[in-house]
Formats: sequence, C-alpha cells, structure tokens
Amino acid sequence: MDKFLFIFGIIVFVFCLIFFVMNFLGEYDGMILLGTVFGMLNASIAMGVSEILRALKSKK
Repeated sequence: MDKFLFIFGIIVFVFCLIFFVMNFLGEYDGMILLGTVFGMLNASIAMGVSEILRALKSKK
C-alpha cells in the first residue's frame, strides 16, 4: 500500500505541476490554479502517508 500511495502521489503531483505552470504561461484561470494547488497538496499528503506507513512497517 505504501508503494502505491507514493507512486500515486508522484503521478498526481507531476500532473498538477504541469497544469500549474501552464496556467501561468497561458490564460490565467483562478479555478484551475486553485485545483492544481489542492491537487499538489493532496499528492504531498499521499506521499507523506506512504512514508509513515513504510516506517511503521519496518518497525514490526
């Protein structure tokens, strides 16, 4: 589960980062900017949870 969360987090983070940069280079839309920021936050949380799960699994 921890590897899946980490890979999911990386993919979502990169996808949102691409749209975040495209938002500044192209037409500015506040809703897309907000969506990409929340998407990157969600991906960061998923990667953090995967690290916590990995640490808990290694202690057992």
